[in-house]
Parts: sequence; structure tokens; C-alpha cells
Amino acid sequence: MNIEFINNAYTVDGLMLPMVHFESKEKDICVICIHGMCGTIVDNYFATVWGKVLSEKNIGFIYEHNRGHSIENDIVMKDGSFKRCGCMYETFEDCIYDIDLAIQTAKDKGYKKIILLGHSYGCNKVIYYYYKKHPNILGIILASAPDMIGSHLLLEPDYKELLAEAKKNIDNNEPTKLLHKMIEDYMYMSSLTYYNWYNENSNLDNLPVISNKEHWKQFETIDVPILTFSGSNEEDYYQHLDLLKDKALNCNNFEYKIIENTGHTYKNKEKEIANLIFEWINKNFNL
Repeated sequence: MNIEFINNAYTVDGLMLPMVHFESKEKDICVICIHGMCGTIVDNYFATVWGKVLSEKNIGFIYEHNRGHSIENDIVMKDGSFKRCGCMYETFEDCIYDIDLAIQTAKDKGYKKIILLGHSYGCNKVIYYYYKKHPNILGIILASAPDMIGSHLLLEPDYKELLAEAKKNIDNNEPTKLLHKMIEDYMYMSSLTYYNWYNENSNLDNLPVISNKEHWKQFETIDVPILTFSGSNEEDYYQHLDLLKDKALNCNNFEYKIIENTGHTYKNKEKEIANLIFEWINKNFNL
């Protein structure tokens, strides 16, 4: 197994996004992992196991640190300057640029076929990306796919106040100003990011499990095979995988599984899930 650290790939808007490449001997299929809120490969130990197992079975694996990695970071720009990024300053729609880069990087490494894998908030990015670009990929893997809007409304009692505060700051030309309180007792967030994510017309609202809207317009466009799974110890709104299957109207190959006795980062189940992913790929794409 060869592990390569990629530090020379830039988005079209000039951000250098570091990646970790678990190289396979055969340059056929590559799984691209899109992490969740604040994610890094250090936090996402499970991804290192998946990369190791898959690469040993001749499937490449690239973990891309997108512009939302960590809570806050300064990303190197192509001109040598830095841009303040991280989850607290992220704009959801910019995921298009980041996933474009990951796919192009995989192709530059010689891979012919791509599978997009999202973890947590990364699932919402993968769904949005497919909706906007309809890329030529083999399939999609959704690991612990969240209802970002519905869960926030459940967990954040000051939602309306925060949204109004964010809008006021944006109108006052202060989009990077942090809101006055931590979001869901977890992290501070810039006004622009909060409003971008949680306004009533947000593109992030693409897995409305809790509200169970009649139409899931982004999700309904997916017409490639889907594998999705969650841990049995995760919150209830991660468990309704049968509902996701019902809403995947154009997907005629949808598989789901609840992984017993584990949570959102799959502790002690990393290898089991790696094998689940491999078996799904092997069965559906004739390895």
C-alpha cells in the first residue's frame, strides 16, 4: 500500500486543498471521501481504515480536506497569500469547486471511474454536487446522512434570533462577524455561513427527514446506485434509511444498512464498514 500526501492541487478560485491518497495498483475505481463539518483525516480515523482496506483490494481512495475542514483555518492560495476558511466561514455552494478538484485529481492520478462518498455534512455536499453537475460517476455512498436543517431546528432554541442577527450583520457589510453565541453549544459561526446554511431557501435542506417534505428535488435527481448506512447509536434522524430509499425516485439500486453498536464515527466497526463498501462495489461494478 502506498499513501501519498497531495499538497499541490488548487480549486478554480485558488485554494490549495490537501488530500491523502491511498493508491491502488490498478487505476480503475477511486472512492473520493468528502468529510463532514470541521472534519480532518486525523479526526476521521475510520477513513484511514477504509482507505487502507480498499487500496489493498485495488480500489483507490482519496480523502480531500475541503475548505470547510477544521472549525477555522487559513488556507494557502495559489498566489502565496492566505484565506481565512474553515467550517465557521464556509459557504455551502462552494463545495462544487472542492469536489470538482477532487474528481480532477483522481483522473490526473489515472483513475477511470469515480465513486463519491460523503460522511455526515459531506453527504449533503455530494447530493448538491450531483444535482448541479450530474457528473459521470459510478455511484454514491452516504455515510450517516444528516437532515442538517431539521436537526438544527430541534437543537437550536434561538434559531430565529440568530438568523435575524446574521441577516443584520450581512446587511451592515459584516458577513464575517461571528454570531453572539455558540451554535448548538458546539462552535461559533460567521453571519454569512449561518444565514447561508439556515435561511428558509437554503440549498443545504436536501435531506428533509424530519419535516418529510413531499418532494426532495435534489435527492430525487440521483440516478446512480446508492449505498447508505448509519450507526445504531446515532440520533433517531440518522436511522430513517428506508425513507431515503422511498425518496430516491430515480435510483433503482438503493442499499442501506444500520451498523449495530456504533456511532457517528463508527468506533470498532471501521473494518466491517470498509468490507461493506468493498462488497457493494464488487457486486455492482464487476470488479
